[in-house]
Amino acid sequence: MSDRRDPAAFPLDDKTVYDAYIAGRSSAALAAGVRSGLFDRLHAHGPQDVEALAASLELHPRGVRGLCRALLAMGMLEQRSEGRLDLSPGAAAYLVADTPGSLRGLVDMEVEHFLSPAVLLESLRTGRPSVYGAADPWELHGADPAAARAFTAAMHSVSERPAAGFAEVVERAATRRVLDVGGGSGALSIALARAWPGVQCVVWDLPVVCELAREYAAAAGVSEQVDARPGDMFGEPFPTGFDALILSQILHDWPPEHGRELLAKAHAALPRGGRVLIHEKLVDEDGGGPLANALVHLDMLVWTEGQQYGEGELRRMLADAGFVDVQRRPTAGYWSVVIGRR
Repeated sequence: MSDRRDPAAFPLDDKTVYDAYIAGRSSAALAAGVRSGLFDRLHAHGPQDVEALAASLELHPRGVRGLCRALLAMGMLEQRSEGRLDLSPGAAAYLVADTPGSLRGLVDMEVEHFLSPAVLLESLRTGRPSVYGAADPWELHGADPAAARAFTAAMHSVSERPAAGFAEVVERAATRRVLDVGGGSGALSIALARAWPGVQCVVWDLPVVCELAREYAAAAGVSEQVDARPGDMFGEPFPTGFDALILSQILHDWPPEHGRELLAKAHAALPRGGRVLIHEKLVDEDGGGPLANALVHLDMLVWTEGQQYGEGELRRMLADAGFVDVQRRPTAGYWSVVIGRR
């Protein structure tokens, strides 16, 4: 039976378009749940009804009831006996503070930096990032430690689980020293240090970020293997003396000509047989998906000067820079590592 009232007048239903339109509410609901402390509260105190939950969070019951209905439908909450609500396994794993692999930091950033139609339209008109207005995001982070800390926490949040997958699928071979270019929190370096005994990793990033990387390494108990060094990836040559270079979520921040420049610098810095390890969310060559990765194009439009890449594009860029034996390996979720050997 058709679910359309008048199939003759409306031969196609509107669900595909409507579902795309309404999907942004899911992101807003997740962010509101994270920022309000709803997920953390349920994690700490167990199932609660709406009235108790609203009182403990100092929110209005009507608002919490509406939010919880949405989160139930999204599969983030589950219904227990006597009208009590609890976290779903997915929410407990990825939306609670201080949980390994949690995406909480990334979701929380949506409160201040939601990709609204107005923000997107501004970047569509100008072709320039619009999240921070006319300011360069990296210069702003360098001058504003609080902004750098929030952004680094968000990137650590999204990188921690893929980093573990990265360490599983990348063969150590003879690698002894790794340079993590623009490595932020050092999530990938931390994962390698845990997986590869004795390896030495250096996060090469802005001075303010280096301080944060050392904090993350200390918290992970790998300070003896992971250190940080300030540097400018465009303003100076890459440091030498490393067997491998990581470029995780770096190439997608910049236009292709800048990416080629970085790969040329990587080739010049590596010894013969050294490897460059590109960690990105790749898109299909025909542009059809995966949807989650294709939508990151819009994040790059409003945040940076970059784009998401396909495997073929990276293969060509690596070959142009002089790299050989290029391989792609999925790491976790929507992520892959593309490896080139000098």
